[in-house]
Amino acid sequence: MLVIEYDVDSDGLCEVLAVIDAYAEDGHDPDGTLWLEWRRSFEDQGHGCVRVPEEDVLLIEATEDREALISIVERLILDDRRSKEVGDVDK
Repeated sequence: MLVIEYDVDSDGLCEVLAVIDAYAEDGHDPDGTLWLEWRRSFEDQGHGCVRVPEEDVLLIEATEDREALISIVERLILDDRRSKEVGDVDK
């Protein structure tokens, strides 16, 4: 499972911090669920990470176009941020 960790500053600017392959080599966490649970234990409760859907992993792997890659990552982060902010409002 591929995960993008990101940060959002007070001006709303998003910065990619890391791209993580959360697959456990020992086979105990093949879909990255345990990793995501661990990541959600942080102070931000996982708000700074988004799981990359398999179809987007395939798009990322297939592109050599820098702008297309940036577009995919931006879309993932903005969609994730938007869904989490809506969830925060509902609480």
